[in-house]
This record gives sequence, C-alpha cells and structure tokens, in this order.
Amino acid sequence: MDIRLTKQSASASRITAISSKSYVHRLIISAALYGGGSVKTNILSNDMRATVNAISSLGADAHICEDPDGSYEIIVNEPLKRDEGRICTIDCGESGSTARFVLPLAPYFAKEAVITGSGRLPERPMGPLCDVLRFAQVSVDRDMLPIKLAGMPVAGDYSIAGNVSSQFISGLLFLLPLLDKPSSLTVTGKFESAAYVDMTVDVLKRFGADMVFTDSVFYVNQSDRPGQSERGVANRSYTAEGDWSNAAYLLSIASLGCGVLFDSFTVEGLNMRSIQGDRAIVDIMRGFGVEVDITEGACTVSSRPQKGVDVDCSQIPDLVPALATLAANTDGKSVFRNVERLRIKECDRVLAVCDMLEQFGIKVDITQNGDSEDMTVSGNGTIKPSGPVKIRSYNDHRIAMAAAAFALSSDRPVVIEDAMAVDKSFPGFYEVIDKMGIGSSIV
Repeated sequence: MDIRLTKQSASASRITAISSKSYVHRLIISAALYGGGSVKTNILSNDMRATVNAISSLGADAHICEDPDGSYEIIVNEPLKRDEGRICTIDCGESGSTARFVLPLAPYFAKEAVITGSGRLPERPMGPLCDVLRFAQVSVDRDMLPIKLAGMPVAGDYSIAGNVSSQFISGLLFLLPLLDKPSSLTVTGKFESAAYVDMTVDVLKRFGADMVFTDSVFYVNQSDRPGQSERGVANRSYTAEGDWSNAAYLLSIASLGCGVLFDSFTVEGLNMRSIQGDRAIVDIMRGFGVEVDITEGACTVSSRPQKGVDVDCSQIPDLVPALATLAANTDGKSVFRNVERLRIKECDRVLAVCDMLEQFGIKVDITQNGDSEDMTVSGNGTIKPSGPVKIRSYNDHRIAMAAAAFALSSDRPVVIEDAMAVDKSFPGFYEVIDKMGIGSSIV
C-alpha cells in the first residue's frame, strides 16, 4: 500500500513512546524458558507476534490478550519442555530477531525443526550461527532459511565473530544456560551492537541465568529451570520499557517540525537510564545543534538541526536512516562511519538511504575503508523539490519512518511506497505522526 503524506496542523505536542520490541522479544523467550510469566506492552508489532508464534510452535502455552486500554499482555503459562518426538516448522515471518533467537533453541526442544521466514529474511545471513551449532553437534542442512535442524546441542567452548549480527550472540546466550554443563562463548573481533547483547544478558539474569562477561568471553553456567529446582518464576509480570530506536525517528521528525508546527515536542515513556544503545540519539541530536531537554521519563526537542556531525554508527546501525534525515536539513556535511552492516538489514539500507536522499537533491557519497563503509551526507538546509516526491521504502520499516520526516522539511507531498512496512515494529505510526502535523491518505 502506498501512502501520501502532507503537512498539516499539529494536534499534540506530547506523545508516549511505544514499548521496546527488543525487550519484548527477550522477555517472551525468557518466560518460555524459565517457568512462564507475562509481558505487558503498549503495542503489538508483527515481529512481536512472530516470536509468540515461534515459541508456541516449539510447544509453549503462549497467548496474547488485549486489555481494555488498548495495551497487550503476552502470557506464557507453561515453560518449554523438550519433546523427543516433536517435529515442527517455525515461521518467523520477517523478524530477524525471532529467527536468530529461536534457531539455537529449536534443536534443544524438538527432535527436528525447520525454521522459515518471509520477505528478505531468507536472504539474510545465518551462516556464522549455523557453524556454531554444527560445532555443538547439531545437524544443520543449510545456511539460509529455510533451515532444518536436528540433534541435541552439547555444552562446550564456542566462538563467534562480533561484527556480523549481535542477534547471533544473543541466540546462543539463550541456549547455553540450558545445557548440562558450563559453557563459554568467545566474541572475536570488533563487538558491534553490543548494547543489544547487554539487553539479553539483563533479561536472562532477571530470570536467574548465571553468566559473566570478561575479556571478550561469556562464561555461562547451567541455570535452574522449572522441574530442576524449586525456584520458578511463574506468575511474574514484566512491562517492557519504551523503545529508544523508534523514539529516535519521532524525535527526528519533531525536530524538523520545531518553529514550524510547534515550539517544542516531547516523547514520554522513555527510560533515561536505559541500556538500549539507541539512547545515543540524545547526544547525537545535540551534536546536530538541536536543543534537547531530558526529564525523568521524557525527552523534549525544541529546535531544528543546525550543523553536520561525525558519528561512528557501528553500535547504532538502526539510527542511520533517521540521522540521515537530520543531516539532509543542515547546511553542512555529516559523516556516518561504519555503516556496512546496514546492507544486510531488512533491505540494503545503504542503498535505500541514498535513494531516499537523492530524491530530494541531497548528495550522498559512500566511501570504502577496507571492510568498512562510510556515508557522507551533504545537507543543503532547505529542500524544495519541484513537485510530489515518491520514496521507495524497500519494504523496510526504518526507511518508511525516516521518509515521513521529509513531509515536514520539503513542503511537498511525499508518497511512500509499501508504506505499511512500519507494522513490522510500529503499527499505528501514521496515526502518531498525524498528531505531529503529518497527514496521511491512501494513494
């Protein structure tokens, strides 16, 4: 579905951040591993549904309840148990997190499992994770979805590169505490998007997992699970904190609306001490010259971007599309370093960001530095294309959300192709930006 966006009057100056899907994924899986519980979230994205469906396919008793206030509670009544006779297919939809978290767990809980997915997920790399599972004596038939797995993984000392996907590391950390002996996982090379692994460790420790990280090695002991000890966590309830990743896109849009539609705009429901790596958006926006005020649970922007920045994006790749929209609206050059991993996301985001900016006459240069890539955006401050602009989202939620910002800065209608890609992480996105002064209509 294509959606046309146009500038209009803003009807609100404050909104509440959506729940972090990264935390929701991890809480659901940990509840399934360690005795059940519930996870409360103010949104239910396609990726969240994929994780609920995945653990249900593995045998968990999990279901979704919608509360009267429009929020959701994901309830896991029983923990996962190994079934020597279970043969199952697990459809992960388009969720890379779901696939990479479940891939190591599937052979532990089932005799044989096939992991499938849709969209671009079957093209995204799984090989490094598959190689570790093979080393753990799991039969793995191929390195791209669909993947068939069989055989109980064994404890051991494993290693994996830290610069491909932090989700590989998180997936293995879900598995290792379940094994019958202590294990270790060494992260080799540069450890990128490490904050996402910190989130995994944070959640696992809440559920009683015993692990320590030192000198690039995770040391993991066998964790108590229901049936092994009296320490269970059934009936525990967790509320997922606000999502800094998606809030970054709203804050970027809000900055471009300052002085035009409102004097300031606030995103509430954010943990200012969160370990989410994308909380870095606050300091980066300040680097752009944006006025950002922090209070307990809320972030307020009150000016537009003024100058270019130079940012290492190796730890925050999901922010790059949003940062690019800010860079386009300055009078200087911005350099986003180490963006190469964006090529293996839901789409080739390097290509998609370049395509998006070039539609508005913004010059983008990509330079190769060995194995890494840098992106330089030459902003021109005022963007005035001659007519409506059509942006291809590449069916990527981050690109669709980033493109919406140009409806404010360009003074021209913006048509986003495959606009409902936002449902992957942010259903209701267009209703939210409508309050911020961006009207939408189906083309």
